[in-house]
Order: sequence, then structure tokens, then C-alpha cells
Amino acid sequence: MSQAQPGLAAAVALRLAGYAEVEAVRRRELRILTEYEAAVVADDLLQLLAFLPDEPDRGSGLVEQQRIFSQLRK
Repeated sequence: MSQAQPGLAAAVALRLAGYAEVEAVRRRELRILTEYEAAVVADDLLQLLAFLPDEPDRGSGLVEQQRIFSQLRK
């Protein structure tokens, strides 16, 4: 780390430790989750889909890919 920001390494280390702790809590909570609770959570998430806007039709990308390859062959 540069001398201009001596606390930067400590801040990064603290943030990484925080990520590790959050991940440990997440894994612990998932481990104790019952099948019923998981089903309730999944159902709740599915219920939210009705409130999301429709995704725009982007196509498969195949036509665009073929166009690019055609240009490369020329």
C-alpha cells in the first residue's frame, strides 16, 4: 500500500473480515433452515415476480453472433 493512505490496508482487512463473518452467518443460518422454512422463502420470492417489470425480449443472440462471424470472414 502507498504511504499516502496508511489506513487503507487496515480498512481493506476489516472489510474482508466482515465479508467472511457475514458468509459464516449465512452458512450457519442455511444449515439450520428446515425444508418447510426453505419452501416458504422460495414461495415468498416467487410471489415477488408479479411485481417485477417484464424483461425486454433480447432474442437469443444467435443472429447477432452470425452477423459478427460473417463480418470476420470477409
